[in-house]
Amino acid sequence: GSVSDLIGKLSDAQSASSEAVKTAIVEARSTKDAAGEKVVAKKIDAGAERQKALMKGYTGNSCGECGNFTMVRNGTCEKCDTCGSTSGCS
Repeated sequence: GSVSDLIGKLSDAQSASSEAVKTAIVEARSTKDAAGEKVVAKKIDAGAERQKALMKGYTGNSCGECGNFTMVRNGTCEKCDTCGSTSGCS
């Protein structure tokens, strides 16, 4: 499969079970780019970080400002516990 196919699978896996994430990781490790180099998409790391954040009680979304997965509910929006940024609400 192509890298874009892989990213699609990883995106789907983020909302699925941890088993699906593991499967996507295995597929990513065996995917090669046009130059024949192994490609390990950043989505893998994001998926793992998202899973850790969910286990710690965060929403699992990354902050648009700092990129950390430390978003918590703040009314109908989200607020980052790391930098204080909100998801667009005041």
